[in-house]
Amino acid sequence: MPESSVIPNINAVEAVHKPDAAPLVTAPGYPRIGESRKLSDRVAAELERRILRGDSKPGERLPTEAELCDLFAVSRSVVRDALRTLVARGLVHVGPRQGIVVAEPNDRAFGEALALLLARSGLTMRQVTEARAAIEVQLSELAATNGTEQDWDEMQAHLDAFEDALAHDELQATHGAHLAFHLALLRAIHLPTLEILLAPMHEIIVMSSVVPYQDRTLWDFDNHPPILAALRRRDAAEVRVALESHFRGFLDDERYAEFEARPFGESLAAYYELGDDTTVPDPLARR
Repeated sequence: MPESSVIPNINAVEAVHKPDAAPLVTAPGYPRIGESRKLSDRVAAELERRILRGDSKPGERLPTEAELCDLFAVSRSVVRDALRTLVARGLVHVGPRQGIVVAEPNDRAFGEALALLLARSGLTMRQVTEARAAIEVQLSELAATNGTEQDWDEMQAHLDAFEDALAHDELQATHGAHLAFHLALLRAIHLPTLEILLAPMHEIIVMSSVVPYQDRTLWDFDNHPPILAALRRRDAAEVRVALESHFRGFLDDERYAEFEARPFGESLAAYYELGDDTTVPDPLARR
């Protein structure tokens, strides 16, 4: 195992005394797991701490289950329970051939958790979309200031793909291009910390941008080019007006009334029906 691994050389031990049991030992640098908390929670917390402080890099293998048992002086069931916790938090991947591997930073679990919370809240599509519109309109002014020509060219490419997919009645491709256009607007802010904090918004945009019918007017395509044109001119006020017009056109259109009244949870099913080809760009990925 490489020297960069979190496994230290085991050449010294610390006894863990338990009544009527043989003494268990931990490796140097691995804390003795006390009994004040659930053992698996303590193991998960220690491994999480090591990952977050950078002792183990994304893509690096952690010790095997058996090695972790020895290092922490705990049973295999405790280690497996701890690993399930880390997998649920998106910190590691566990597989029969790959072992235990530190995961790349990814916001997907965070975004899905927020989407599920909203889905169980009883909120309607209109209420969620209104909240999304309020945030996106405010952030558009930052995009107008911080965005680059590369950002605008990327948005133009998504806009062209959006128009082409509509012309060919390709629902999935239409949704993908429409989604990519709005996500590119958020990325054009170029404030890395804010991008991470807003990562759950991406999942909300996914769910709230599904249009139930393949109709050019219902997708409100014609209100998208003015948004990009205003961004290219770096006219923050005009960008705001263009986005407000876009969202108001959607929210005030009576043809959307039934869709807007639908519980947000139902839109999860509508999105999943699109299949796996419509992907959400990773906000942590750097161009």
